[in-house]
Amino acid sequence: MRIVAVVNNKGGVGKTTITANLGAGLAARGMKVLMIDLDPQASLTKSFFTVDESQLFLSKLQTIGAWFRAPDKGRAQVLADLVFSPPRCNALIGKQGGWLELVPSDPLIINSESLIPGAVDNTGNVRAAKFVGLHRRLAEDLADPAFSKYDVVLIDCAPAFSLTTKMATVAADMLLMPARPDFLSTEAIQVMGQRLLELTRDYNKHRQAAPDGVPEMRMPRVAVLFTMVQWHNGGPIDVQAQFINEVTALGVPVFGTLLRDRSSAYAASGRFGVPTMLANGVAPEIRTNLNDCVDELLKMFERL
Repeated sequence: MRIVAVVNNKGGVGKTTITANLGAGLAARGMKVLMIDLDPQASLTKSFFTVDESQLFLSKLQTIGAWFRAPDKGRAQVLADLVFSPPRCNALIGKQGGWLELVPSDPLIINSESLIPGAVDNTGNVRAAKFVGLHRRLAEDLADPAFSKYDVVLIDCAPAFSLTTKMATVAADMLLMPARPDFLSTEAIQVMGQRLLELTRDYNKHRQAAPDGVPEMRMPRVAVLFTMVQWHNGGPIDVQAQFINEVTALGVPVFGTLLRDRSSAYAASGRFGVPTMLANGVAPEIRTNLNDCVDELLKMFERL
């Protein structure tokens, strides 16, 4: 099983769109895919429902909030019980042998530390004795046999380096960082690198007091995927090409596939409760662009 956290401190860069379409693309190739929505905005969860359906369905779904409130004993089973299978999406995936499932988000996880029993002291800070266990919570539960049926887990993270994002980072084999090719996104990539260094340092410092057998944390593999790229004369416009080259010069792995700016097409498909990859009426070049991204991700898996 490969675990990919889709992260960026900056909002509006396409994290949810990427997560949904990569999940659909991998499932369409016969893979068993689980998506976990760790963004309190719940955009990934809502993207699998039409506007008319959303209130009815979402009111009936159990959310990730139940897992945060669960005691340690039997916690992995709580997470497994939250899995929901979007019927429309899986019907479109067809008979390729794959399927797509989702753990829905919860707005309350914006204060996730306060939901976990005994995680914080009376000042609101994470207890030092709980630090490693808290950050390993998701990694340990995804290692439970209940999740062994999945080939890939995709985690859609909030636009902040909060506890939920840190949990996803510790659990992940790979961090996929969507970014617009502009100054602010380039800066956000550098900030994320610093945050990862700090998390690795803090985790390993607290690990010294943890029980034997707790693995050391190493810097996860990071890959940047540029989104919303404006195309002209066979390539990105000059100002965006400059930022792409600057990030590449940092030595950060960068997807060769550039996701072009097709905001209207992505927005339109969202109204029908399916990812753009599976929607009717999508221009062939958009679907090809997304499939190229899936191809490249699979090659990265081979190198992990």
